[in-house]
Amino acid sequence: MDLRRPLAAVVAAFAFSGALAGPASAHGGAGEPQAEPIIESVVPLVPGVDIQVAFSVNYQFVASNTSTRTITFLGETGEPFLRIGPEGVHGNFASPTFYNANVPEGATQLPPQAKPGADVPPIWRRLAREPSWGWYDHRLHPEGGSVPPEVIRANKVAVLGRWTVPFRIDEQPGEVSGRLEYQPPTGSFTMVQKSTQTPASGVRIQVVPGGTVPAVFIENLSAEPVIVFGRSGEPFARIGPQVSEVNIKSPTWAEVQQASGKDPSDEADAQAEPQWRKVADTPRWQWLEQRAAAPKDEPPAPVIAQGKAVTVRNWSIPYAIGDKRDTIDGITEFVPIAALRERAGGAVGGAEQDEGFDLALYGGVVLGAAVLSAGIWLVTSKVRSRRTV
Repeated sequence: MDLRRPLAAVVAAFAFSGALAGPASAHGGAGEPQAEPIIESVVPLVPGVDIQVAFSVNYQFVASNTSTRTITFLGETGEPFLRIGPEGVHGNFASPTFYNANVPEGATQLPPQAKPGADVPPIWRRLAREPSWGWYDHRLHPEGGSVPPEVIRANKVAVLGRWTVPFRIDEQPGEVSGRLEYQPPTGSFTMVQKSTQTPASGVRIQVVPGGTVPAVFIENLSAEPVIVFGRSGEPFARIGPQVSEVNIKSPTWAEVQQASGKDPSDEADAQAEPQWRKVADTPRWQWLEQRAAAPKDEPPAPVIAQGKAVTVRNWSIPYAIGDKRDTIDGITEFVPIAALRERAGGAVGGAEQDEGFDLALYGGVVLGAAVLSAGIWLVTSKVRSRRTV
């Protein structure tokens, strides 16, 4: 009895479910909708300081500061926990908020030196040379986590709460504040790989859609390493010939560690000499790739109303195999709900007709992408700029 084709159909359906898992305007774990934190005001506004809300495995802040001043964010018990300025990013390793901010759902255990209170002496350590950082501030997350069923059934925009995060610009007090808003889903983003999946003998590259952030899987059975470059041009990952490694100086690697609930293992510096550390005993690895992620905003309402998929981003990820440079290329599409249902209906049948479907390889890729999307790895994804009311 040939089990290959029906199992392939199941895997294909599971793969497509990644595109359904994160509908626009209704992000949430395992496809559950969440209230979206929307920034309403940042006071004072300082030229060079930018604060945004982002979604990856949960909602988070992303802040950068190119000014000559230092911005220090205050924790839930009034303690300083993060500062960004001309000397880069520093974290207070005595702050409970700092450790909570490294974990999408909050830390379950804290080290002995982490104590609440504004009077606890800070322990500052530099996290990155570049003056930008992202963190999971749980003041953005409503208690209980999910949207009430009656709000979902109403299918209307609803404000579910408000939030405030204080900070200091040098010694000047300030705050960023906003609302928690539920927005009915209008569709989803998905990613389509356009470049070849077999760029060299023994090398396979597969981009798997993940709703807001896709996973990239690389298998390298050749004699040359595959080196993937980060968004600042630095070497990020080195895959094969025997093992897989990451550059612990890469800013992307710092983000990966943060999402897995770990403190950064080294100071992120895209200009530093690479320092390689093994992450897998095999020449296969996968990660979430933000350069192919959903863009900041959904398409305009008239585009959504047409009910057809539309390309919203062209993306390219550079890599090298030995001395040969190349790129992983593709597009990110916005697919309205009606089109999603139509595609889902045909996904299983298409897989059953594919006699060349590699179950062992693609099954592992899809399962890995699902785990990544659940929150083991972080790559900042859908960023929404400040919106005022």
